[in-house]
Amino acid sequence: MTTENTRRVVDELLERIGKGNVEGAVELFAPDAVWELPGDPDIVPWVGRRAVEHIPQFFLTIGALTNRELFEVQRIVVDGPNAVLIGRARVVVRATNKVIDTPFAIDIVVDAEGRISRYYMFEDSLAVARALEP
Repeated sequence: MTTENTRRVVDELLERIGKGNVEGAVELFAPDAVWELPGDPDIVPWVGRRAVEHIPQFFLTIGALTNRELFEVQRIVVDGPNAVLIGRARVVVRATNKVIDTPFAIDIVVDAEGRISRYYMFEDSLAVARALEP
């Protein structure tokens, strides 16, 4: 996978997610891809490891429990099949009215077929969990 192809796949993923086209975004993933946001799903319902068919549930859950104020990708670094996105996210948890304002990094790997095989998001998981506490 070339750097240019990886960048194209990442740009397409961001465009589809930005337009709310979750089904289209999921089509970019390999069938055996790994999607993970570290954390305790018993505290934060949208985190954890998901199989590709369960990625839409992430968007449904976070959309139902929060109001998004900001999701900004500030930098994308691509090297061959690897991409890292650096940015900031801010959401308000509806049940607690607490704000989650966290920097993030997303580690993406694109396989030889041009499909996303890994999506791993790093964020301030402690701040996220605390925002869900009553």
